[in-house]
Amino acid sequence: MSTPARRLDPPPGGRFGRIERGGAMLRTAAFPVPGVARGTVVLLTGRNEFIEKYYETVADLHDRGFDVHMMDWRGQGLSDRPLPDRLRGHVRDFSDYVDDLATLVEAIPARGPLILMGHSMGGHIVARALAECPALRARAAGAVLLSAMMAIETGRLSERAAARTARLLVRAGLGTRVVPAPKETGAGVNLLTSDPERAGDQGHFIAAEPRLALGAPTFGWLDAAFRSMAALRLPGAAEAIDVPVLVAVAGRDKVVRPEAERAFAARLPNGTLLAIGDARHEILKERDELRRRLWDEFDLWCDRALP
Repeated sequence: MSTPARRLDPPPGGRFGRIERGGAMLRTAAFPVPGVARGTVVLLTGRNEFIEKYYETVADLHDRGFDVHMMDWRGQGLSDRPLPDRLRGHVRDFSDYVDDLATLVEAIPARGPLILMGHSMGGHIVARALAECPALRARAAGAVLLSAMMAIETGRLSERAAARTARLLVRAGLGTRVVPAPKETGAGVNLLTSDPERAGDQGHFIAAEPRLALGAPTFGWLDAAFRSMAALRLPGAAEAIDVPVLVAVAGRDKVVRPEAERAFAARLPNGTLLAIGDARHEILKERDELRRRLWDEFDLWCDRALP
């Protein structure tokens, strides 16, 4: 069961640090499990998220004997941000995220088998990194993709039209302008979770540390995202990921498109698809009965996948 302390207090023994890559300082965190570790999980957040939001997930992984390592992506959390207006979510190219992930993995002292676990944008970056980095595939025992960003929900615009618009605006010098995106949470609206208590976790941490806040993405970020999603659709991309992968799809997701996740999972040589029909986008922040389905499947997958 969820408790405020489990969700909002830092797990014992954790420590924060920083690594540098490409001129940017990236905030990291290590949460070692007491005693002998079953393995190590690199836990990666979505866009507009930060390490603190995942304290409960760290506790869940500790219950299973895993060390946990995390990072605030460049441009969010308390990592360096590229624009003077720190509320604008911006990146030059998703290859920066891929390289940041590779740098983090190289820096951590992994105990036991290594699992890469990513939510939304983080899940996309995990998949992209595994598709393109043989050294990372060789080190990883497996990966877990949660509501992975394989296609963004673009509403009335087709994805092709949205991608073309973003590309044209970047070429016109408007790449740092903010996308007029609809709100995912607000009065009477929550596209992210149906759990009323967990829905407030992000706001709790931002109230305590306002620098964690991030606003809408820029057209530059959106263009980079469309280009990166297109790269994962190329023949041979998913097929190159030969490690075991658990793909968890939220059936009521209105942020990314579940059908794109299912199509990606079908191309994986060693993929396992988990469909949680009643879940919204943030499966890890959903109601206990929906989270239990995820963790039960994760436990079975670990028993099969880990050496």
